[in-house]
This record gives sequence, structure tokens and C-alpha cells, in this order.
Amino acid sequence: MTDSRDDADRIFIRSKWGTSRYVYNPHNPVGRALIIGSLLFAVGGMYLLYHPGLLSGSNDWDGDELRSAVTAATAELSSEAQFGPGTINYEDILQARIAEKGHSSQDALTVTLASDPPDSDVLNGGAEQADYTVTADGTDTAFCLEVYAMRRKQAMGYDFVTTSIGDGACPAS
Repeated sequence: MTDSRDDADRIFIRSKWGTSRYVYNPHNPVGRALIIGSLLFAVGGMYLLYHPGLLSGSNDWDGDELRSAVTAATAELSSEAQFGPGTINYEDILQARIAEKGHSSQDALTVTLASDPPDSDVLNGGAEQADYTVTADGTDTAFCLEVYAMRRKQAMGYDFVTTSIGDGACPAS
């Protein structure tokens, strides 16, 4: 049987709380370091959980990064055909999807409606069309997204959504 003098050289000891599991030994310098390290790791993980922007490199976008993010996001939205220009806050949906596909901050990305707001008629369905200008901090690159969608009659979603991407800001309408 071991006594407390033998526990000083062990990194792990049996718990004295009635269970037979092993715990870090606070009397051993390595065990004490593991206890402190575990606590610091948990605190750091919780901090990063609530501050995810710390791991992203920069808030500024690069022109090529913006181009590839816009292309990937619009292709994904078109294939899903779940959201279209008549959807409430479609600019926010576009912005979130583009930021998802890029490596820079969503806060540095701007998507603005450049045309008249599209008419959306859920009961009768029909065509919806709108133009959106996409810009980002850190680059002079801008894109004009011309979104055309056909809404299903009395249903959620769209029959199809197509997006054409043009270089430069959309012309004022």
C-alpha cells in the first residue's frame, strides 16, 4: 500500500473523492503544471469561442479572393434555389455566403441593392430580378451581380435562380 510520501513523485494519483479514477497530482511539480495548463487551455478556448475574429488574419479583402468568393457563393445560392432577390434581406444572405467562401472579415464586405427592389408575389409566383453591387475594404475591385429568379406559385423557394457576375459596380438605375 502507498502512503502520501510516495504520492509526491507520481504525476497521476487516485482520486480521494470516492471514485477510482486518476487525477493530476498537485504535490508533484509536473502534475501542478498540468493542472494550471489545463485551466489556461480551457480559458483560452472559451475566449476564442466568443472572439472568433482573433484567428482571422486580416479584415481587408484581396481582389482575387473577392472574385473567387463571389463566384463560389453565387453558384451555391443558384444551385440551392432557396433564396432569391425577392427574399427579405437578400443582401445580408449574399454578404454572409460571400464571407463564408472568403478568408477575410464579413464586416469589411459590402453588398448593396443597385436596382429597384424586386416585386415578390408568393401567391402567384413569377419572375424576380435585381442588381447588387459587391465591394470590400482593401481592394478597388467591385462586382455587379444581376440576379434573376422564377418563384414557384404558392410555394417557398424558387424554380431556378441565375446570377451573372460583371466587373465593376452596377450602373445606377
